[in-house]
Amino acid sequence: MATQALYRKWRSQTFDEIVGQQHVTQTLINALKLNRIAHAYLFAGPRGTGKTSMARLLAKAVNCLAEPGVERPCNQCRICVAVNEGRLLDLIEIDAASNTGVDDIRDLRDKVGFRPGEARIKFYIIDEVHMLSNSAFNALLKTLEEPPEHVIFVLATTEPEKIPATITSRCQRFEFKRIKVSEVTERLGHIVEQEGLTAESAALEYMARQGGGSMRDAISLLDQLTAYGGQTITLDLVQTVLGAVASQSVVELVHALTTQNVAAGLDLINRVVNDGVDPRQFAREIVEYLRAVMLAKLGDAQGLLNFPEETLTVIKAQAAQADAAAIVRATMLFNTALFDLKSSLLAIPQLPLELAFVEAVTPMAVMPVMTEVSAVPPSIPRAMPPLKSEPVAPKIVAPAPPSQVVVAKGEARREGSLSLETVQNYFEQIVRELEPKSKTMAEALRNQARLYRVEGNDIHLVTSEWMKARFEKPQPRAAIHEAFGKVLGHAVSIHFVPENSVSHPAASSTSEARPVENSERKLDEDSEALIKVAEELGGEVVE
Repeated sequence: MATQALYRKWRSQTFDEIVGQQHVTQTLINALKLNRIAHAYLFAGPRGTGKTSMARLLAKAVNCLAEPGVERPCNQCRICVAVNEGRLLDLIEIDAASNTGVDDIRDLRDKVGFRPGEARIKFYIIDEVHMLSNSAFNALLKTLEEPPEHVIFVLATTEPEKIPATITSRCQRFEFKRIKVSEVTERLGHIVEQEGLTAESAALEYMARQGGGSMRDAISLLDQLTAYGGQTITLDLVQTVLGAVASQSVVELVHALTTQNVAAGLDLINRVVNDGVDPRQFAREIVEYLRAVMLAKLGDAQGLLNFPEETLTVIKAQAAQADAAAIVRATMLFNTALFDLKSSLLAIPQLPLELAFVEAVTPMAVMPVMTEVSAVPPSIPRAMPPLKSEPVAPKIVAPAPPSQVVVAKGEARREGSLSLETVQNYFEQIVRELEPKSKTMAEALRNQARLYRVEGNDIHLVTSEWMKARFEKPQPRAAIHEAFGKVLGHAVSIHFVPENSVSHPAASSTSEARPVENSERKLDEDSEALIKVAEELGGEVVE
């Protein structure tokens, strides 16, 4: 016979044992005292935060046979015992993930009318309710709105946004929050003590952090470690069993990043992965550590981080010597690497980590810094002469967010350091810099935008209203800013100006006021380019 899992053995049996959801428990306790229990509830929140346990507790409390004045549920009467043992026929739990069809809900609707056999109220707990089909939701709608007096529904979901508003509006909704690391650690310590084991506080805290705010996940990790053997659970044991990375390896990698030691960082990544550590776990710990360094650099990390005091000391020291922009960039790159590791099976599993590290260090270490921005390389043709037009009204120019400004190391942002001629001569190189990330976006910038004016480090490009909306989406805008900043060696702000807000020159204007390729482009070529851009940037072409 299989041993009962710890998360089932230590499932909360009273409202006081529910961890981290006091706003829900207090409301339900008051509703019980005032006899104001609703006919339908919606429990929404991340996995492992107590939604199903709360639903079962509510079923026990409503049907508890204890005398008035006694705290409910009492866990002593036959109803409470039957619920705890999982044999109360009037408590029906339905897994919506495997009963998604309309026929399943019709069957439920037909049985709702039957009175409970043992308890006073029949409870229906529908777990993962967002998995129901639209037809199933429609079949449930009227029953959920006006169920018989002897029926209460509890719907549980991790994705409440997928539930129709017509269903949500018929329920009392409670949001379950991720549980604090300190509260999970305290609960794990209680379970360890009751199980007759001992554990280091650092080991418990590590398991709590790995749980990601889910009590069930954290207890499952504890269950795995108890099966490993031994009476004492240490931090080294936790990291060994879970295939985690020793914190020292992460510290060394971040040190290599801040000191721009590319060779040491790459060697460390390969050594850790070759030792059998899961690259995804390594990436998770790197992201968590870089986040800590970022918080320590930009704010007071003491109240936001759950690290031992000695680790916090190292984090603050590294934050003091690191550049804020470099840390933010590195965090974003490793977070992207973590996503790549989760979403694909790679022949070289450490490759996303290596690329993230090299890209994070490259702008600081080996990016060529242009000593004279006004110098125009002879090999680059003049591709984009500016429009000769009136200045744009200031109201249509929106400043670029600070996070989209790229700064090459060693270059200060000097107002007035760029000229129109400099930018137009570097324009083709900027487009080529953008091509590896998105060839379609680069072609759109080349063919659908025209250089208008340069004021200090603000570069204005004229384009259509439709393309302006596409260029200014977060991902394309960030890539364009990065390409301009990398080639020009300056912190620049790119502004897209709609064509209808610019006074175009008269018919006597010279050809230099308008790119030849733009003036001679045929309509069908324009349409083809727009369709390609729509596919890349998201959207559709409207006639």
